[in-house]
Amino acid sequence: MLAVAVAASGQTAGRITGTIKDPDGKPIKGATVRATNEAVNARITSTTDDKGRFAMIGVRSGRWVIVAEAPNFVALQGTSDVSSSVTPVLALTLQRDPGPMPGALSKTITDELASADALRNAGRYDDAIAAYQAIQSKNARLTTVGLVLATLYRDKAVQEKDAAARQALLARAIAAYTDFLKGDDTNLRARLELGVTQMAAGNAEAAARSFQDVISANPKTSAAAEAAAHLQEIRK
Repeated sequence: MLAVAVAASGQTAGRITGTIKDPDGKPIKGATVRATNEAVNARITSTTDDKGRFAMIGVRSGRWVIVAEAPNFVALQGTSDVSSSVTPVLALTLQRDPGPMPGALSKTITDELASADALRNAGRYDDAIAAYQAIQSKNARLTTVGLVLATLYRDKAVQEKDAAARQALLARAIAAYTDFLKGDDTNLRARLELGVTQMAAGNAEAAARSFQDVISANPKTSAAAEAAAHLQEIRK
């Protein structure tokens, strides 16, 4: 905690001093300490020396928000009341930053998805695929990207005039749908789209199995109705 409560009187100048150390008690050199008092529109910044010490002079009496930061450490914030009679001496300990959680989403994920979606909507399939692949590589938890990629491969296959290239794209789409279903085998929409892609690739038996799985899972869903219609097409 950074709270040091003392009586405030007038606007006389005081000071704030202290030390910043790591969890092992070792001083942190070069840490930044910022003090802000919005009431008087004042800001003061200090930097710790090789012994982790900092000092701020000419601090007007009142309540100050203190923020202490250092590279590779979690920032610490609190308040300190300052007056001419008492000068706060803060002994601060910064915890080490553990870094991003494994599989955590990147901070720019919203903008990256918006850019990839724009490429997809513009029909720039190669660029969109590359963009989604980059997102997928950095955001393992965002499994729905695999579903989007599978659909992109199939959409590009529809536009492909070369038969071999078209089959290769359909095979990539099938593999992407299959991988997605390994992590979410109850996703009926993904299973339906897998069946549609199998149909496009000429794999009637595999397509029929996918459609039947969708119907068996829940015959009352819209996905089941679509699957039944596709089954009728296969059986004609």
